[in-house]
This record gives sequence, C-alpha cells and structure tokens, in this order.
Amino acid sequence: MADETDFIDLYGKLRLEPGCSLEDFKRAYRRNVAMWHPDRRSGSRADLLAAARLQRLTRQYGAAMDFHRRHGRLPGAPVPARVETLPLEAEPVEAMAATPVAAPAHAMRPRRWWLAALGVGAAIVAWSMYPAEPVPETEARGPVTVAVREEATPASVLILGMTPEEVVAIEGEPLRRGEDRWEYGPSWVRFEQGAVVDWYSSPLGALRTGSTRPRP
Repeated sequence: MADETDFIDLYGKLRLEPGCSLEDFKRAYRRNVAMWHPDRRSGSRADLLAAARLQRLTRQYGAAMDFHRRHGRLPGAPVPARVETLPLEAEPVEAMAATPVAAPAHAMRPRRWWLAALGVGAAIVAWSMYPAEPVPETEARGPVTVAVREEATPASVLILGMTPEEVVAIEGEPLRRGEDRWEYGPSWVRFEQGAVVDWYSSPLGALRTGSTRPRP
C-alpha cells in the first residue's frame, strides 16, 4: 500500500475512526499540522523527523480529500444504502372493468375552448397555404465561412490572475481562509482584488504549480 493511500495509518495519526464527519477530519488534520510544523522547531534531527512525518501526513490527507471529491464520502466510511422501490401490483383487468367509473361533472359541461382551438387551427392552415414570396438568388455565391469557437481548456495548475473559484477547482478547499491569503498546510496562495497575485508551494505540501513561487 502506498504511503498516501494508507488511510488506516492516517486515521491512527488523527485519532479518528472511519465514518467520522468531514469537519472533524479537517479539524484533526489542522491540529496535527500545527503540532508538527517546522516553523515551531529549531532544526535538530528530531525536527527533521517531524518534518518528514508532516510531509507524509499531508500526502495522506490530500489523497483522502481526493477520495471524498470522487465518492462523496471519506475513505472507510459506510456506503449509503440504496432504497429500492417496488412496482405497484396492477389490478386485474376484470376487476377494473366491473367497477363503474362515474364521469366528472365538469366533463358534462360544454367546452367552449374547443371552438377557439378549431379557429386557431383553421387560421394556421390558411396561413400555410398562402404562397410565400420567392427569395431572389444572388448571381454568385461565395464560400460560406463558419466561425468555430474554441472551447477554453480549464487550467490544471495555478497561474497568476486566477479567481478563487478556479483555485478551489484545482487545489480544493483551503485549510484556512484569510481576507487575501489562503493556506494549504505549509503552502499558501495570496489574492488581490479577487485574483491570484502570489503563492508559495512548500515541498512538505506542494501545490499544483510549475514552480515554488510565481515566475515574473
């Protein structure tokens, strides 16, 4: 089993059980990130081990969130049971024929709207029979040019100028939203006036970018 898909190990680190809520899952992950973040340590060998642990935890968390986006539930959570509806049994034809059905009272009333419908139908027939004016043909017809609009391909990596909605489509929901900065663990994305202007992709929890920082 790959490290990022070892969800049993992930639940053990977060001290959760499969089937927990998504909010509890995110909260436990943020608590572990705060505990093992390298900014709170001095750089000793134990701190290097803590950084490696945080990096593996971030990969496992990302794989779990991808699973949730695809299946609508966290790994290991029970699959919702499907409710099957049974077809209603049809009544025997003989019983239906033997049961008298009373005609509704409004069916006995004269339906004046039939007269209006017949009048409209007659007008349509008369209009269709009226000869249309011939369309003059031009002496020379040039080639017909059809403009084909190319569909925009959504970006698969972060680029400058992206909207918050496009960032969520690529990176998912951030662990922490600020007024102009979103945090994805040790990585972050900064906005100005609703557009991406800067980011930092940490090797401990890399963003989907082509570089650690935006290229000028």
